[in-house]
Amino acid sequence: MAWLYPYTYPVAASALGYLSLFATLDQRRDVAIRRLTTDTLENESLHTDEALGVSFSFELDAIELIKALDTLGMPLFAADRDETAPLVFAGGPVVMTNPEPYADFFDFFLVGEGEATLGPLIDQLKALRGLPKAQKLLKLAESVPGIYVPSLYRIDYEPGGPIQAITPCHDTLPLPIRKQYVGDMSATIASSPILSPDAYFANTFLVEVMRGCPHRCRFCLASYSMLPARGPDFGLIRQHIERGLQFTRKIGLVGALISEHPEFEALCDYLRTIPDLQIGSASLRADTLTDDIARTFVHGGQKTVTLAVESGSERLRKRINKHLSTDAILNAADVVARNGIPKLKLYMMVGLPDETPDDLEASIALVKTLKQTHPALNIQFGCSTHVPKAATPFQWVARETSTELGKKHRYLQKQLAHIAQFRPSSSKWDTLQAVLARGDRRLSRWLVEFVRQGANLGAINRASKALQDLNTGNGGLEPIPPLAWYAERERPFNEVLAWDTLHLGVDKAVLYTESGLGATARATVFQAKDRAYVDRPTAPTPP
Repeated sequence: MAWLYPYTYPVAASALGYLSLFATLDQRRDVAIRRLTTDTLENESLHTDEALGVSFSFELDAIELIKALDTLGMPLFAADRDETAPLVFAGGPVVMTNPEPYADFFDFFLVGEGEATLGPLIDQLKALRGLPKAQKLLKLAESVPGIYVPSLYRIDYEPGGPIQAITPCHDTLPLPIRKQYVGDMSATIASSPILSPDAYFANTFLVEVMRGCPHRCRFCLASYSMLPARGPDFGLIRQHIERGLQFTRKIGLVGALISEHPEFEALCDYLRTIPDLQIGSASLRADTLTDDIARTFVHGGQKTVTLAVESGSERLRKRINKHLSTDAILNAADVVARNGIPKLKLYMMVGLPDETPDDLEASIALVKTLKQTHPALNIQFGCSTHVPKAATPFQWVARETSTELGKKHRYLQKQLAHIAQFRPSSSKWDTLQAVLARGDRRLSRWLVEFVRQGANLGAINRASKALQDLNTGNGGLEPIPPLAWYAERERPFNEVLAWDTLHLGVDKAVLYTESGLGATARATVFQAKDRAYVDRPTAPTPP
């Protein structure tokens, strides 16, 4: 079995999910597995492999996936592979929420967490050896919870428009396919199985502190795809850190919001007792940053604190259910400066639903206030554009054009010149991400043409032009709508969405209610009723 990360080795060697699941499979005596990355494929062959697993974390991973399959000599489309080819499957946050733009490349997808799905999958693959591929895929879809075989689900479209219906090809198939996860993190805590000086985070031992986030920001994929938010107990985290300290002094704390761990204060107290420690961590909520946390970062040599504030406008933060006051952000900056941390990095977005010019001015005012209050603080302002994601309350909302979003970036950059280091994302690449985030399987052949045309910004229009003849329906192919139709269009609630094949634990009606609640700036229904909308674990906890 081969385990592919669709990027280069340094990035793969710092991808905790990819590495920890590799280690889980490698510990099985009945599995022979090897890691593959896009820069190590030249002399590789899959002739002896029964399966090729792919870790799929970002929409644009599709570019490197297509290149990798081509380098490996594999037909790009699953329907074109013969019985001798390995089964190709993928898991990860992107394909767990909307796998449809990539459906034609894969035999099946894992819907949920790898710790819950991989064990039953391997057991069943062994039991099905010798069967023709079609029978094998049908048996997997019928018998293994969380397995989605896209070729077994018929999609009917309105010509050049939305989906009319999704229909299983057999009465025995589930619809929707429900997310599988494990509730007991003590058995599934992820930590680095390898260390490498060539990794992006060189010689850093990564350990998972939290999975998911309890705050339910309405744009956030991690909040809704990883329900319920949970983490291992402090004792287990400490045990894994102590194992890592046998090999390195660099410790990376991984999680969507690590400071929400109920024992994070105890973890910080423990980390400050470790000499010569180097700590790395993800972004924090401003209202969770304390002097104790800051002192822990200083002890670990961390020179930057990153705060995800999303907008300088308190009104807009309430709209997206980020109930974070401006005072809390200013207080967090005080903590950073008071503890001698030289750099403060802010993450914000433009193009959020109902954004007004006043909201942009509020973001500018916030950064200026921070700089005036703490002139010695090096402020970095990272600003992306809002990309509506499947399986979140904002999956229905419209998105502004890349031209409009680019203008907002340029305005912010001009206003904040000499005040903060402004680091905008590319609004055009973000738009392509938005196409895929809410796309359907008609995009698979567009992606192939996009890669053939160079996989750069210029290739977006070239690929669309090259496929114009297919938009007449030649060869029985469904017409592909314009890319803006995918990226920018508001969806009505009653539209059949491409990812309605899946259920991640929150009913569609609840997500829509959340989207509407935001206009009144009320707190999310999840804050009081989290588990009422979340399925219980449906897969056994691995031994």
